[in-house]
This record gives sequence, C-alpha cells and structure tokens, in this order.
Amino acid sequence: MSQSAANRRGMIALTFGMAAYTVNDVFVKLVARDLPFGEVLFLRGVVSSLILLAVIAMTGGLRFIAASATPMVLLRALFDALGTGFFIAALINMKIADLSAVVMTTPLILTALAAVMLGDPVGWRRWSAIGVGLIGTLFIVKPGAGTLDWWALVGLAAAFFGAARDLTTRRIDPHILSLVVGFYGTIAVMASGAAIGVTETWIAPDGAQWTMITVASAFLGLGTYLMVFAFRGVEIPAVAPFRYTLLIWMGVAGYVAFGEVPDGWALFGAALIVFSGLYALHREAVARRQVAALGPPPA
Repeated sequence: MSQSAANRRGMIALTFGMAAYTVNDVFVKLVARDLPFGEVLFLRGVVSSLILLAVIAMTGGLRFIAASATPMVLLRALFDALGTGFFIAALINMKIADLSAVVMTTPLILTALAAVMLGDPVGWRRWSAIGVGLIGTLFIVKPGAGTLDWWALVGLAAAFFGAARDLTTRRIDPHILSLVVGFYGTIAVMASGAAIGVTETWIAPDGAQWTMITVASAFLGLGTYLMVFAFRGVEIPAVAPFRYTLLIWMGVAGYVAFGEVPDGWALFGAALIVFSGLYALHREAVARRQVAALGPPPA
C-alpha cells in the first residue's frame, strides 16, 4: 500500500472512529438519565471488560494478562478511570458538542505535559497554540459573573487526565498487547464505578437500559479499535486533524438526540481550540522535518 493510500485509510478510519465514540456517548447520556452515575460507570465497565476479554481470548492473549500488570500499565489504568469518570460526569450535565470541544484540548495538554515532564522540545509557537486553545475553553466555561459552567471545568479535568493517560501510554513496554492495556483500563473504570456506587442507591436496569449499555460498550470498543488502526503506518500530521471530526459528529448527535444547540460563544471557543490544535500539529510536523533533515548523529 502506498503512503497516500495508507493516509486515506487512516483518515477514513479516524473519522468513523470518532463517529463510533459519538454513538457511545449518546447512549451513555441517555441511560444516565435514569440510572445513577456510579452504576453507569460500573455496568459499562463490566460489559466492556467482557467484550475485551473475549477478543483477547480469541487472539491468544489470555496468558499475558497477569504479566502485563506493570506499574506503568496500572498507572495508565488509574488515569483512564479518572478521565472516564470526569468525562461521563460532564457528559451527563453538558451539551455534548460543548464537551467535545473541551476534550479536544487533550492533544494540547499532552504537548505541554510532555514538555514539562519529559523534556520534549516545544518552541514558543506551540506554547502559543496551547495558550490559544485553553483560552478557547474559557468561551465554553464562561467565567463571567453568574455564568460559570462548572461542568465544563469537569470536562477540562477529563482532558487533563486523558492527556496524562496518553503520556503514560508512551512509556509502556511496546511488547505488552494493546488489548491487554485497554482491558486494565476498563477494569479500573469498573472499579471506580463500584466505589462511587457505595454512596448511591442502584436501580435494576430494564431490557432497554441493558441494550443501551451494551450498544455503548460495543461502539466504545469499535472506536478504540479504529483509533489504533487509523494511526498504523500513516503520516500522523496528515491523519491526526481528522480527530476534529468528533466536533461535527457530536454537534449533529446533540441536536438530533437532545435538541442541543451550542451558543455563539461556545462555537467561537470551539473554533479557537480546533485552530490551535491544527497549528500545533503543523508545527510538530515542521519540527520533525527539521530533525530528519539533520540526519542521524555521527557514530
């Protein structure tokens, strides 16, 4: 497969991966209207874990599960649970288009964390892009008197823990199966739901609610698979911008499923976040080309 064909494949996979995530979010938001927050986290974690476990078994990976419980895998699972918990809490209480714009700051936060914690070189242009993206979130948070959207700050916390999860993923032994890494994440999410559930009165789900939880879990798994598939053998700067199609899918889903329409300030903030993210990707591509042009260091 040529590089251009691989890139096109990645673009299509990433676009449909974002659509799959959107379907998951819609069904989670629907079922969370009637079931307690912790119960939703727990039940979706149970179904997702069973689905992943079945796939791991079919691919012969069961024997690697115990040995894969390294400190980095467990730390990633913790960040995954925190990010998922904050995201679903915000999802229940926010317009999903607004929330999708807030969590689109994750790549920018990841760049900042990599610079601060790992010493990755980040020039003033990318720092500026990070600043513009975070300013964009202010138009969604609306910190004016009496208008502060606290749930948008919860969404920003989800973006932070999502970036911490991705940063930790970079430090996991590449020989550990991605499916197993994901399995530990779903177990952590399930455990967090159980912990929160201690403070709740759970309700026995009916058939329709079980169906929504199962559909959400299946589309979450599909989206995760398409995300991995999208970035294999492609030029990341060419494919990564299609992550922002999530804003389109979420906007359409929010309107069709819930009658939600983002206000003008939220749309402006989302535009700033997208612009800053695309510019940061552009600068990262420029930096990579400059490094490649220098060639390998002398022996």
